[in-house]
Amino acid sequence: MKTKNIFAATLTLFASYTLMAEPYKTAEGFDKIKTNVENSKLNKTEYDKNLNTVNTNITEINKAKNSVVKQKETVSGEIVQNNESLKKVILQEREINQLITTEKEKLAVETKQLEQLEKLSAQIKNNQLQRNALIADYQGQLGINQEEKKSWKGRETELRAQEGKTIQTLRGLASDETNWKNKQKGYEIEVKRWTAESEKQQKIFDTYQGLKESK
Repeated sequence: MKTKNIFAATLTLFASYTLMAEPYKTAEGFDKIKTNVENSKLNKTEYDKNLNTVNTNITEINKAKNSVVKQKETVSGEIVQNNESLKKVILQEREINQLITTEKEKLAVETKQLEQLEKLSAQIKNNQLQRNALIADYQGQLGINQEEKKSWKGRETELRAQEGKTIQTLRGLASDETNWKNKQKGYEIEVKRWTAESEKQQKIFDTYQGLKESK
C-alpha cells in the first residue's frame, strides 16, 4: 500500500494593511492587493489538492487494514485447527504409552509365573512372543506418532510467526492512519482559513477596482 506525498506550496501573502489608511492613492498599493487576491486563491487551490491527497491515503490505509484483518482471522483459524490436530496426536501418544505400560506389566507377571509354573512354560513363552510383537508394533506406532507431533509443532511455529507479522502490520497501519487523520484536520483548517482570506482579499480588490474605475 503506497501513500501519496504532499507538497505544500505556501504562497506569500503581501498584506499591505498600511495602505488601508490611504486607499487607492498609489498604483503600487493596488497591485499588492491584487497580488494578495491571486496568492490567496493559489493557496486555497494547493490546500484543496493536499486535502484530496490525504483523503485518498486514508481510504487506501483502510482498505489495507481490512485486508490484513482478514489475513489474521484466517491464520488464527488455522492455528485453532492445528492445535486440535496436535491434541489428537498427543492423546494417541498417551494411549499407546499406556498400552505399552500395560503390556510390560503383563510381561513381568508372566515372567514370574514362568518361574513358578513350569507346566505353563510353553504357553507363557508363546504369550511372551505375542506380547513382544505387540510392543514392537506399538513402539513403531509411537515413532510415527513422534514424527507427526514434530510436524504439527513446526506448523504451529510457522503460524505463530505469520500471526505476529499480521499484528505488527496492523499496528503500523493504525499509526499511519492516525498520522494522516492529523494531517487531514490541519489541511481542513487551512482550506477554511484561505477560503475566508480569499473572499476577504477579493472584496478589497473589488472595492479598489470600483474606486479606481470611478475616478
